[in-house]
Amino acid sequence: MGSGMLVIGLIALAVGALLLFFGRRAQSKTNLIKNVATLAAKDLPSLLPGEMVEVKGMIRCDSPLTSEYANKACVWYSSSVVREYEKRERDSDGNMQTNRSSETVSSNSQQTPFFVEDATGKVQVQLDGADIDAPTILNRFEDKNSTGNGPTISFAGVSITAGDSDRTLGYRYTVKALEIDKPVYVLGAYREDGTIGRPEHGDKNRKFIVSHRTEEELQASWGKQAFWLGTIAIAIFAIGAILVILGVIFMVV
Repeated sequence: MGSGMLVIGLIALAVGALLLFFGRRAQSKTNLIKNVATLAAKDLPSLLPGEMVEVKGMIRCDSPLTSEYANKACVWYSSSVVREYEKRERDSDGNMQTNRSSETVSSNSQQTPFFVEDATGKVQVQLDGADIDAPTILNRFEDKNSTGNGPTISFAGVSITAGDSDRTLGYRYTVKALEIDKPVYVLGAYREDGTIGRPEHGDKNRKFIVSHRTEEELQASWGKQAFWLGTIAIAIFAIGAILVILGVIFMVV
């Protein structure tokens, strides 16, 4: 009994530490957003290369991408096709049961440089290494009868049809994208070439964030996330500490 309590207590402490880590990371993003100034496009040349800056405006791009499945003009997208199916398997008592499951049969992500345009001008953003927060513009489920033998996936100019079986229920198409002519918030490092991009490596406290949400929405979301993760982490730490102490006591006695 004592050893069991000790093991469970140590696991609880590890889980608490993990939650605390994610909570602190969310809080660090919130603090960074609060501390970095928002500048108009016309004022950016006054910055030194490497300085952190926020810009807000509309997404502009002369040669945008076209997102898969949703067919929307955008500067970044991430798409996936997930097969949802049922499978028959035995439970612990040896009885047959039907379980629903899923598997990703296709995923793709593309990006291109774009401009953030405000009332004073525009600045180019290079997306390499960005933490991208994009809305879901497509979440469509197609049942097996409407999809035939499965989705057709193109790769390197070759079309491949995903396999199908009697257990397949259908396919879910999901696309996230940063569409052109939509508002965007960018936090990143000003570069020597006049663009905004990822900060130099080595400083974990300097983030590169591109989001469809406003600065205020991001602060509220990450602040709430940090609060609840921290609160839950403290509670789990307390439970884990109690179990460890009781486990040691029972083992000694």
